[in-house]
Amino acid sequence: MSKYLSLSSRKQHSAFRLSLMGTLLMGMFSSAVYAASGQAQLTLQQAIQQTRQYQQSQELWQTRQQIAVANIKQSRLWVNPALSVAQKGFASDQEKELSIAISQPLDVFGQRKANQQLARITQAQTDLKQKIYQAQLELAVKYLWSQLAIFELEHNVVQEQLQVSNENLNAIQKRYQVGSVAQVDVDRARLSHAENVRLYRQSDLQLQVATQQLSNLWGEADKSIRIGLSPQSLWPSSTHQQVQQYLAENLFEKSRQLQLLEAKATVDQLKASARPNPTVNVGMNRTQSPETSTENAVVVGVSIPLNIFNRQQYGVQIVQAKQNLLAKQQQFYLRQNALQIGSLLTELQGLEVQFKAVDQSQIPLATQVQHKTLIGFSAGKFAVTDVQQATLQLQEVRMRKVQLLKEGWQRAVEAESLSLGIEPGQVMAKDAIAQINQNLWQDTQALPVMGGGN
Repeated sequence: MSKYLSLSSRKQHSAFRLSLMGTLLMGMFSSAVYAASGQAQLTLQQAIQQTRQYQQSQELWQTRQQIAVANIKQSRLWVNPALSVAQKGFASDQEKELSIAISQPLDVFGQRKANQQLARITQAQTDLKQKIYQAQLELAVKYLWSQLAIFELEHNVVQEQLQVSNENLNAIQKRYQVGSVAQVDVDRARLSHAENVRLYRQSDLQLQVATQQLSNLWGEADKSIRIGLSPQSLWPSSTHQQVQQYLAENLFEKSRQLQLLEAKATVDQLKASARPNPTVNVGMNRTQSPETSTENAVVVGVSIPLNIFNRQQYGVQIVQAKQNLLAKQQQFYLRQNALQIGSLLTELQGLEVQFKAVDQSQIPLATQVQHKTLIGFSAGKFAVTDVQQATLQLQEVRMRKVQLLKEGWQRAVEAESLSLGIEPGQVMAKDAIAQINQNLWQDTQALPVMGGGN
């Protein structure tokens, strides 16, 4: 009799714990649903627009444009003239000679013109770099936005797994109460359920971090944003079109062409500076001696440098060698980049076929099998291992859908990055925009002052 009461007491205690866990679980679901209902859905374009407005407040590109315009104006300036004053003889009984002259270097061989051309190319490069920066910005936002959307999907999947786990635990507990399964089966179900609770909390943390990382792009730490799209709408189906658009705009190719023009302009500048530009000297000599009256004489002269040793001949060779290598690299890169983009798009297409198969066929079938197995188990037709196997298959198929979506977005961002001529790692890092801005700040500080002489 005491043995029977002890067994009954354990069963009642287990039932109480199960009821308490179910209550906590329903409270968790209710809180999640309530939180989701208070969140505002965020589209990709809204995220891009908010990030763009926030980044514009730094006035980075306004500063670079000001520098480019100032460089063009600076390159138009003539070299300053030089004033020289000399006097010989200071005693009252000595002959005195005072010389005053102004020297003006002339630009006979077009050095100012070469400087202006180089400054205009630099301004064109600034305009193009700004377009590439905007594209990088959009890609970085798109990647973090997609990560948040994927974490939302994963959170929903884990939540569904937790619900299935709770149903399994309830069914096993009922079978245990009637004495058809062992205590160890209940303990295993509890252990599996506890792991699903942990995964749910981990997924919830990932979702919060991803939300903050995205909102940090426009200077906030907003935890209320959400994407809220269906799995079918989350697939990057516009990647092929976006890649074609980037290739048509050909921003990277234009950047290479400007680099070639810059190399040519640098060669012209070196050649112009190597030529013997004359310097005109205009002045007056005043001579005064104790015996004679003061005599004034106008002096006009020309000085021409003798470019015998240094004619910038090796500097020109260096720049021309860089120019030739740049042209060869351009052809090689375009060919290899096109092949790599084609491979990524092919892989993306294959992943999409798998994603649709999992979402439209495997998940419904696995859900049906798991549901029927659980019903059969409750009726005493199946064993605990059958329920566990069906549940595990359902979990694997659901997580496979999430993994395929992650891989699809990664391939999509890689293909779009390469079509822009950007290293994918530059836009897929968590602090991608911060790194891009840091490089731009350093590049801005290193911008040279062109032309103008002294």
